[in-house]
Amino acid sequence: MSEYRPKVSIVIVTCNSLPALSDCLEALKEVPEAGLFELILVDNASADGSPEKVRETFPDCRIVTHENNLGFAAACNRGAQEAAGEYLLFLNPDVIVDPGAIDALLRATEQTPDAGLVSGRLRFPDGSFQATCRKFPTITNLVFSRGSLFSRLLGGGADRESRYTLPDYEVTTEVPSVAATLLMIRKDLFDRLEGFDSRFFMFMEDTDLSLRASQTGARNFVVPSAGGVHAWGRGSRAGRFRRLRHHHFSLWQYFLKHLPNGFSVIVLPVLLTVHMALSILLPARGKRP
Repeated sequence: MSEYRPKVSIVIVTCNSLPALSDCLEALKEVPEAGLFELILVDNASADGSPEKVRETFPDCRIVTHENNLGFAAACNRGAQEAAGEYLLFLNPDVIVDPGAIDALLRATEQTPDAGLVSGRLRFPDGSFQATCRKFPTITNLVFSRGSLFSRLLGGGADRESRYTLPDYEVTTEVPSVAATLLMIRKDLFDRLEGFDSRFFMFMEDTDLSLRASQTGARNFVVPSAGGVHAWGRGSRAGRFRRLRHHHFSLWQYFLKHLPNGFSVIVLPVLLTVHMALSILLPARGKRP
């Protein structure tokens, strides 16, 4: 008798992710597809009992613990190594998936032979749309990104074509790049791409993977019917300064990797440093990062 193979392996990376993790797990218990997936937790040195909470809610969960915080990308790769499923679903611990969301992602991926990264549609806790799909970064579109100081100073006064993040969609749509917040990918494709680039400790690892997938001929999609509530930042105790530092440094790494020219090497780090400093001095934008 052949060994049972789950359809989907759900990989959750935690680092002091309570109490958001509790809400995430309770939602997973209610999804109709519960019998189709295995759950894998990769914990980056939590001190709040995150692994124990997962074990309590899902006794059969496979848990990998690290003594140090290896970063999001490296932890996801570790989870994928443990996965037995045909499909991988990377899920942030601060996401509450809607009933049917996992099935919607699975159907969209199965029905599209050349599907690469397939993401769901996320919303803020108040129900408003949360942008998670974007174009590949350029200096021009980053000026108008969701976290850009320049966008704030200019009052968002750029036409839609100039923007980095993409708008809401009503139907499944091909997009350049998607976030790893609620992300499905065939395990064989993830393995061929050698997973996330672990040089990206936090941020930009999903954009980098989206680009590398598209370079193989795969197409990335957003599936609006696969919904979820994302309480951005609630699944980690990383403070604003640390997030800004990782985000700016990852942007620089992305440009060094994919656009290695004099501007990326010399000018860009200066601009990013100035931008980060000014971002720290200005008040935060609240719940929409």
